[in-house]
Amino acid sequence: MTDRQTDRQTDRQTDELVVGFELDKKGHIQTLDFLKAFSIITIVLMHLCQNYLKALPSVINTASSLGGTGVHVFFFASGCGLYLSYLKHSTTFTEFMKKRFGKIYIPYILIVIISFILPWMYVGSDRFAALLSHIFLFKMFVPRYEGSFGFQLWYLSTQFQFYFVFILLCKVREKINGKQFIIGSMIVSLAWSCLVTSLGLGEERVLNSFFLQFLWEFCLGMEVAKVLKSGKELDFKKWQLFLIAIVGIGLEGVIALKFPTLKALNDVPAFLGYTALAIWLYAVIGQGTKKIWEPICKYSYEWYLVHVVVFTTIFLLKPQNLISQISLGLIAVIVSYIAAVTYWQLVHKALKV
Repeated sequence: MTDRQTDRQTDRQTDELVVGFELDKKGHIQTLDFLKAFSIITIVLMHLCQNYLKALPSVINTASSLGGTGVHVFFFASGCGLYLSYLKHSTTFTEFMKKRFGKIYIPYILIVIISFILPWMYVGSDRFAALLSHIFLFKMFVPRYEGSFGFQLWYLSTQFQFYFVFILLCKVREKINGKQFIIGSMIVSLAWSCLVTSLGLGEERVLNSFFLQFLWEFCLGMEVAKVLKSGKELDFKKWQLFLIAIVGIGLEGVIALKFPTLKALNDVPAFLGYTALAIWLYAVIGQGTKKIWEPICKYSYEWYLVHVVVFTTIFLLKPQNLISQISLGLIAVIVSYIAAVTYWQLVHKALKV
């Protein structure tokens, strides 16, 4: 055992240190899996509270907004996972996009087609044009279609934008060091946020969700992968994580409530606070709850895809009071997760993609 491993084991025994990110023997990052599971749970609950449980007190609806920050973790995790794979086996743009087509695009488009068939998932005479905007990915440039067939699907537009530039980002990282890579991406993201805000377009989804807005999070994920692949680990103390969580989430709340016009600039404290909270939770309960969050992580993408269409369909029942809404909401969450698992089975096993 090395001196570093001995020190880390001692710190763990004194409850001082938690390993934030490290590669296990299989080259896997368990902390990242917990982050994805935690994120999808908070996202699903946020969508449920804000869009379907209309009788909830406004303070709960407002508090649930924190769950939306989980999408930032998805971008971070995507950058980390994709670059870790690239470092193990470099690939061309064509090879890379072929893999994304089977793993990401096909499951996404199938859900869009299902939603297209269901009349309550889109209102408008341009239904077929909306479908085409997803199939040919031009919805990311048309505000009317960006949230069509499910408001959560804006995420796919941004994710595909990252896919289109991923190989270029890999080449850029090869030319500069990690500090330059992170600082440069942060400058680009903040510059884009400032531009969108100054133009008074902070609420325009195709702009405030353009990939440049989240570039620094994606690149940070890439850099974490680079550090871990080099044999190093990223360690955090619990009190540090807790402090970052309090400060980050606190700043996010202040900006959201007192300075709503600065919404596009809120990503930095939101991401840092939310992620620190999630890692802190992993340190406290992660290993003891692995049997719960591990399968949730496995089906997280499918759950993200299907939960809105399931919620919308179930809530056609239109429950009126709070108790009936919450009861139906619990049923909707359970059904949506079962649908996600079933959908994964269909796509990954029956269709062999």
